[in-house]
Amino acid sequence: MNKKNRKLPYIVAGILVVLTLICIVFAILAEPADKNNAEAVAEDNMAAVESISEEENMADADASVQSEDISAQNEESGSENEDATSPSEEISTEATSDSNDKPDAAETANSEETTESELNQKESSQSESPTETQPEAEAQPEAEPIAEPAPQQEETAKPEATSQQEATPQTGGHLVVIDPGHQSHGMSEKEPNGPGSDTMKAKVTGGTTGKTTGLTEYQLNLTVGLKLRDELQSRGYTVIMTRESNDVSLSNVDRAQIANNAGAEAFIRIHANGSDNTSTNGAMTICQTPSNPYNAAFYSASRKLSDCVLDAFVASTGCNKQYVWETDTMTGINWANVPSTIIEMGYMSNPTEDTNMASEDYQRLMVVGLANGIDNYFR
Repeated sequence: MNKKNRKLPYIVAGILVVLTLICIVFAILAEPADKNNAEAVAEDNMAAVESISEEENMADADASVQSEDISAQNEESGSENEDATSPSEEISTEATSDSNDKPDAAETANSEETTESELNQKESSQSESPTETQPEAEAQPEAEPIAEPAPQQEETAKPEATSQQEATPQTGGHLVVIDPGHQSHGMSEKEPNGPGSDTMKAKVTGGTTGKTTGLTEYQLNLTVGLKLRDELQSRGYTVIMTRESNDVSLSNVDRAQIANNAGAEAFIRIHANGSDNTSTNGAMTICQTPSNPYNAAFYSASRKLSDCVLDAFVASTGCNKQYVWETDTMTGINWANVPSTIIEMGYMSNPTEDTNMASEDYQRLMVVGLANGIDNYFR
C-alpha cells in the first residue's frame, strides 16, 4: 500500500468527525425528536470510523507480513549466493594446497632427515632419562626377571677394567699444576724473591742449552711438561699448565700465582741442570727449608712431594740420584702457597744426559717416573 492510500482513511475519518460535530450542534438547536435522530446518525458515523480504523490496522499487518516474507526471501537468496561462491573457494584452496604439497626433492630430503633426527633424539632422551623409565619398571614388576642377567655382564667387564688399571695406574682425582721452566725470551726486570722480600731477582731467564744436542732448556721443559700432562690426565688427574707455548711472558711469581689461584694439590716445576764440569750428572729435586719465612707451613708436604718424585724418577730412568736440595732462594717456590717441588731432570752440560733427555724413549721414561712419583705422593 502506497503512502497516498494510507492517508485516505484518516481524511475520511476527519470529515466524518466534522460532520458528526455539525450534526450534534444542529441536534441541540433542533427539537428533541431531532436530537434522537442526530444521536443515531452520530453513532453510525462513529461505527464507520472504527471500521475504517480496523481495516487500516489489518492493512498495516498485511504489509508487515509481506515485508517479512520479502526479507526472508532475500536472506534465502543471499545464503544461496554464498553457497554458490564456496565451491570456487574450495577449488582455489585445493589448488593452493596441491602446490604447497609438492616441495623440491632437496626440501623433502631435509625434512625426512630432520624427522629422523628428531625421532632419534626422542629415543635417546627416553633411553637416557632414568626418571621416565623408573615408573614403568615399578608399575611392571614382571619385567624384573629380564634384568637379572645384567650383573653377569658387569662381572665379565671387570677383568678388562682391572687389566687396564694394572697397565695405567688410576690414582687421579687430584689437581696438579705443571710449570715448564723458563721461556724463549728472558725477563731481566726484577721482582721480590718472596712476598715482602727486599731481595730482588730477575723475573725469569731463558735457561741453559745442551752442549751436545744444542737443544734449549725451555724447549726440553715444555716437551716433557706436555707429555706429563697427557700421562697424568690418562691416570685421571686434572692438570693445569702454566704455559703451553715457548713464546710467553711469565715471571716466576706469575707461575706460582697460577698454582695458588687454581688451588693446586701439587705444583711440579720442570727444569734441567747445567755445570761447568761436564762429568757432573744425575737428577735432583728442590723445595723450601723448614724455616722458610714465606711458606714454611708447606715444607712437610713439599719435602714429601720432592722425595716421591725424585725416587720414582730415578727408578724409572736409572739415572744417578743426587739429593733433595732445601733452599729458600727459589722465587717460584717462595711465592707458592701449595706443595711444590722443582725437578732437575739431568745435566745438559753432560754429553750422555744431554743426548738421553733429547730422545723420545728417555723422555717417556722421565714422564712415567714423574707421574709415578706424583701417584706415590697422593697414596
